[in-house]
Amino acid sequence: MKKRLLSLALAFVLAFSLLPTAAWAAETDVSALPEFSKGADTSTIQKFKISSADSLKALATAVKDNDGKGAYNLKGLTFYLANDIELSGKWTPISDVAYPADAFAGTFDGNGHTISGLNGSNGLFGFVNGATIKNLKVEGTISGPTTGIGGIVGKTQGKVTITNCSFTGSVSATNSGSSNAAGGIVGRVNAGTLKVENCANHATVTAEKASAAGIIGYGGSNKVTITNCYNDGAISGQWYPSGICAQNTNNKSTIQECFNSGSISNTNGGTYHAGISANFKRSATDCYRTKPSSENFGNNKNGASTLLENSDAVKNKLTGIGFLVSDDGKVSLPWEAGGTPAEKNPRIVISGGSTLQMTNSGEQPHTTLTVAYKDMEDSTPTVTWSTSNDCVTLTAPANASAADNIRIAQANEPGTVTITATVTYNGESYSDSVVITVIPHITYVDIINPTSSVIAPGQTVEAQVSVGGKPYLASYPELKYQWWRYDTSTLSAEKITNATEKSYTIPEDYTYNRIQVEVTCNGVTVSAHDQHKTADVLSGDDALLALDKAALTLEKLGVSSTTITAETMLTLPDKGGNGSTITWGSSDSSVIDPMTGKVTLPAEGERKVTLTATLTLNDKKAELPITFVVKSKTAQAVDADKETLEKAAKALSVLYPTFGKDSNVQTMVETRLANAGFSGVGVKFISAEPTNATAVQASAISSIGGITYFYDDPNKTVNERTQWFDTYKAYFTLTCGSEARENVEVPVTVYWDEARVKDAMCEEILSRVVLPETVEANLDLPKVVDGKKWTLIEWTSSDRAITISTEKQGTADMLFDPYVGVVTRQTLDQQVELTAKFTFQLADQQIVLYKVFYVTVKGDPNADNRSTLYQNKLDEALTAHLTDAVTGEALDKANVVNDIQFPTTHDLKIDGKYTPVVITSSDPGVIEAPTTPNSARVWVYRPLPGEAAKTVTLTMKILDRPNGPQPGDDLSTMRVLASKEIKVTVQPLTQDEIDAEIALMAKVKAAYWDGIRNANTDQNNVTTDLHAFQECYLNDNGELTWVYDRKDLKNHGIVPVPLDNWYDQQIWRLFRSSNADVVAHENLLVTRQGDSKAVTITSYLSSETLGRYAEKYPQNADFQKLYQQPVTVDLVVTGTQYAQGNNEGRVQAARRALAARPTVTVSFSLSGRGMGFAESNLKYAEGSTVYDVFSDLLAEHGYTCKRRGSYIAAITSDSGVTLEEFDEGKNSGWMYRVNGELVRRYMSAQGLKDGDRIELYFTSDWTSEPGAEGWQKPGKIETIVNADGSVTKTETKPDGTVIETTTWRDGSTLTAETSPNGRVETVEKRADGTTVETVESASGGITASVSVPKSVGSTRVDIPVSKPTGSMVAVIVHPDGTEEIVRGSVVTETGIALRAEGDVRLKIIDNAKSFNDMADHWAKDAVEFASSRELFNGVGNDAFGPDRSMTRGMVSTVLARLAGADTAGGETWYAKGTVWAVENGISDGTNPEQPVTREQLAAMLYRYAGSPAVSGELGFDDADSISAWARDAVRWCVDNGILNGVGGNRMTPQDLARRGQVAAMLMRFLQATV
Repeated sequence: MKKRLLSLALAFVLAFSLLPTAAWAAETDVSALPEFSKGADTSTIQKFKISSADSLKALATAVKDNDGKGAYNLKGLTFYLANDIELSGKWTPISDVAYPADAFAGTFDGNGHTISGLNGSNGLFGFVNGATIKNLKVEGTISGPTTGIGGIVGKTQGKVTITNCSFTGSVSATNSGSSNAAGGIVGRVNAGTLKVENCANHATVTAEKASAAGIIGYGGSNKVTITNCYNDGAISGQWYPSGICAQNTNNKSTIQECFNSGSISNTNGGTYHAGISANFKRSATDCYRTKPSSENFGNNKNGASTLLENSDAVKNKLTGIGFLVSDDGKVSLPWEAGGTPAEKNPRIVISGGSTLQMTNSGEQPHTTLTVAYKDMEDSTPTVTWSTSNDCVTLTAPANASAADNIRIAQANEPGTVTITATVTYNGESYSDSVVITVIPHITYVDIINPTSSVIAPGQTVEAQVSVGGKPYLASYPELKYQWWRYDTSTLSAEKITNATEKSYTIPEDYTYNRIQVEVTCNGVTVSAHDQHKTADVLSGDDALLALDKAALTLEKLGVSSTTITAETMLTLPDKGGNGSTITWGSSDSSVIDPMTGKVTLPAEGERKVTLTATLTLNDKKAELPITFVVKSKTAQAVDADKETLEKAAKALSVLYPTFGKDSNVQTMVETRLANAGFSGVGVKFISAEPTNATAVQASAISSIGGITYFYDDPNKTVNERTQWFDTYKAYFTLTCGSEARENVEVPVTVYWDEARVKDAMCEEILSRVVLPETVEANLDLPKVVDGKKWTLIEWTSSDRAITISTEKQGTADMLFDPYVGVVTRQTLDQQVELTAKFTFQLADQQIVLYKVFYVTVKGDPNADNRSTLYQNKLDEALTAHLTDAVTGEALDKANVVNDIQFPTTHDLKIDGKYTPVVITSSDPGVIEAPTTPNSARVWVYRPLPGEAAKTVTLTMKILDRPNGPQPGDDLSTMRVLASKEIKVTVQPLTQDEIDAEIALMAKVKAAYWDGIRNANTDQNNVTTDLHAFQECYLNDNGELTWVYDRKDLKNHGIVPVPLDNWYDQQIWRLFRSSNADVVAHENLLVTRQGDSKAVTITSYLSSETLGRYAEKYPQNADFQKLYQQPVTVDLVVTGTQYAQGNNEGRVQAARRALAARPTVTVSFSLSGRGMGFAESNLKYAEGSTVYDVFSDLLAEHGYTCKRRGSYIAAITSDSGVTLEEFDEGKNSGWMYRVNGELVRRYMSAQGLKDGDRIELYFTSDWTSEPGAEGWQKPGKIETIVNADGSVTKTETKPDGTVIETTTWRDGSTLTAETSPNGRVETVEKRADGTTVETVESASGGITASVSVPKSVGSTRVDIPVSKPTGSMVAVIVHPDGTEEIVRGSVVTETGIALRAEGDVRLKIIDNAKSFNDMADHWAKDAVEFASSRELFNGVGNDAFGPDRSMTRGMVSTVLARLAGADTAGGETWYAKGTVWAVENGISDGTNPEQPVTREQLAAMLYRYAGSPAVSGELGFDDADSISAWARDAVRWCVDNGILNGVGGNRMTPQDLARRGQVAAMLMRFLQATV
């Protein structure tokens, strides 16, 4: 911060004033310039010197009238005085013209010289327009009748600047009228702006009937800026004679740092005059005068100045604003003293009030602070304001300027505040500060004796100041005091000399009967001496009695309180310290004896007893009654309970339920009280009522305190919804001991249902943001979608190939325009990760979603150095990103003990579609490399204990696929752009490692309750939500550490894994509850019921690192202990009817709940065309679902069903009759009712209640069913929270379209839209970023779009199909329109499943092939499956030949087709397939025309699967006949259900594999491995 010290500034000025004039010469070498003369060439020469009177006169004649065309105004030319010039004779002004446009418009630089002998009628210059005049002294006499005459310039127009100029002599105007004027520097401003700096007038200026001033005579309504100017000449005139400017009415004009010492007088009866300006619109800042001693202003009184009354004041003030003041008091400008230009002193000055006194109500006082700019030319830099504290609030005025130089400081709180203004000018910072004292509103001033209640001579009294009933704080501004004496008999008050402290000791000879005090602050009287308390001063016996009475304190009596809770003896004195006698009386002597002082407690309740002291001194008496409350023991116990309840109630402030954590307000209050130390206080929720009654509630609090979080359509306008949350008053009963406090009010604020908000964000925002896969030019990145500003989008980029720019958001009306992704192309394709952050704007809590887009910036495909660059990418990525997949640390290649993480395509910054990456392993049995390109993790199977370490070579390659994926792509034939081998050594497992992991599993199972208990401490007293964990490991101290957040995962330890049959139910996966109405599946949120409920939670646990060994070695008992280990915990969720303090009732309820779990009795019926049954009196455990009943009875009656989760698509009876949805029309299907009412949730989400009547039936038109009509109402939306914590929203549109969206806790969503014509659109969005969008038309056509993030790699996806058949197959539709059958796609109960990676477009077709020899063959389904995938064809004549043998070459060709290899062409039909099989290790290629045996086929499939590890023995009677090389393969095929025996417990491995058998094995193989 630049601060100029006055002494330094003066030293600087004086030092330079000693330099000769030459040192301050113009920037141009004047001596080298051409002399100006008549006829000078002004068309090519821009600068001239003037060194003689003739040259100066030539300039005067050169500027002449041109009928306003301005041909001779010399604009753009500069004229320099080369020396002093003395004139003689009558002077004709330079620019003596009629038209403003013809007036002088150039620059005249006096170069510090003087023009003397001027004798004219207008000035040196008559009229200038846009000219600059500087560094000039003029001496002479000017007199004339023109409208404006001045020593330097008569009249100005345009933008004119005059600096460092002075005039000496006289100026006299003979015209009359207020707008005619004479000025020492300028006579009149005709139009435009005029800036005058560092100028001085030493001339006598006279305008007998006009305006007169030392600097500017008449400014009119034009903007003038006058800075650092002074006048010491005598000024006289009729109109507003002034030292600086006679008159100016422009509200933007400024006069600052100016001074007048010349006499000012009126002529011709004029009355207004001033030292600075007698008629000025704005304030003159930092301006001073010595004459006149008083001023008389005209219409505008703002030109006032400060009178300097002595020479010291002159020197102190003027040197501070840039003037020089000699020892004899002469004032000058620095440039005058040495012929040098004035040194600038840029600064700012704050003006405004310094004291604000607050009021007791209404708007608080304020002052206006204004920053004035000093020596900053025309610049008005923006002001930055700051305050040292919050005592005032700064606000800009309504009409604030761009410079922001005005602030209104309004009192906010008492204290002293420093306000600082800062500007930046020419790269430097300048600041000024003011101190404002904010005085609080003094409500009362009392006079007290701090040691006694008596005010008397000899006592010390004190002024006690109150602010709003509270003491005056030490942090408030300092107060000053003045004590006064007062006599009531004479009504006279006098100041007490030297009594100016807060306290005052009354002298012994004090003869007045009252005392008063006056309080001031910062010079302001805040309490006059007679405004508040006037204290009586006692004397004589009255004073002595008062002192003795005051001495009878509770401490004197031997107690500390008037409430007595124990028997005691009071001390009752009989004499006072000042001679009085004391007698005592009691209103109840059985409780307090006045003779002895003994206190006896009553048997019950409490007694109020008044003890009275009577004091006597001479003939004076005084009484002191003291009332005691004496309490019995029982009353004290009741008081303690009441006090506890009082404190507990005060501890309850506003509840802010947190979504996902808090589900019940009663539980929240119980928790809060327990945390505050009130665990013994019972809580019972009574009711809740909304407090924002004018708004439609978008949330709820149930009758038992359950919370339904806020949700409303975020698209509503501010007129439709004014606040985006709901508020309630919740009422509770608190109990403690025998006492109860009812209707304790606790405010509750319910905020957004974050799950539903995220659902809306996904549906309306995220789904609509789509970016291209490849770009070559800039792309738009939206900030909002469809104008929905309730979600804003921010973008970040992983690479400089795309940078984010806000160039389209430069103005307020463009604030929500898209960002620009600025693309910079490079040599290579560059894959960029663009991350969109979606932030919900209507919530106080932060609700954010992210979506990642991978965009490839296309490079130059013809660059010569592509391979080198890709090799560099590969080398760098392997150096930085080859890691241990468990620890995340750099891979120790010599000691591999975990899976290995290779660089991903993201790490490589390449696009796998065009440059796929493959990894191969030299020993797949030890390190299994992924078969899918662009996968980055390899699976390590360490040798078993006792086995040797294994060395394996891994190879990572980047391939060139310039046209992207194509049908029949063969990765093995692609050009290798880069390749690198990594040799690693895999260390064997040790038994100690296995034993330690088994021990960890045992610990985790034993501590399972600790992992899920959350804030609950007793599993038989669960009152709040449980918490599902994600991992458990041992920390460095050997303690179990439970992980609940994915970011904290260690990737080793024990984890929950999917439970059996979870996929069928889709309502639980890792954590299953026996009663989802009480404890939800998965997220384990607790919903307390009225009575206590026993619940069992179940999980499967596996070791993260060793669990999969159990699948590789199924006979190894140790590994089985680390895989899918079941664990359960029984717990009791305490009912809401049991108050927190009622432990006995709660414990008994918990015992009942655990001893006999409740059951419910229900009935069930199923009915449809050609089928049906009914059962009653069915007993089920509480917490069972409708689906449990359905599943049991279906099996009992021999029925089967086709379902999607627990949605029933078709049912087949025991007699073979099938009823499937849409069989009887577009609205036909299976529905169910409970107790006669339709239920809008899956059966697995509908819990059973005692007495439920369940009816499952087939309807031909669901829209006509009673109760379904409400499902079709316009805008009808129903939201259901399912038992697993997921939320299903069902919307029925007017046309019958039904949109059902289910959102899971991890953010995954599934949306199905069913149109009345049967068209179904399904969108699945997984938490890992995978999306599957499927459309099934009314005619049965099915298309799908799949997008899998790079980080996911290859993953299984399921395409929903309403009626799947065995011959259905998925087909990839490439961008160029070509199609490719996905031979690895398989049929499931609900559709088609396949593995996918990246972005894929699919369609589902029925590719059935007809063969006349398959109608009744056992392999019909398998042949249908294999032939529809075109794995192999028939044998001719529409026959398949299922019992014919199949050659080795045929199998090789089938597997090559399955892998996507091109088998067309070649010397023989099987040649290419055989070559592929040899290259991929499937076959040795020998005897391709030889029939394949069963064991050979098993071996080929086994190798195709990557030769996974196997263990155990085969149990077939002919197992010994299996060739040694085929044993592992046959064992693996048998274990995975691919190969079966042929009867009689035989394998017959050398039997030929028939075509039907091969088809069956292929189908099972794909079903097992998809």
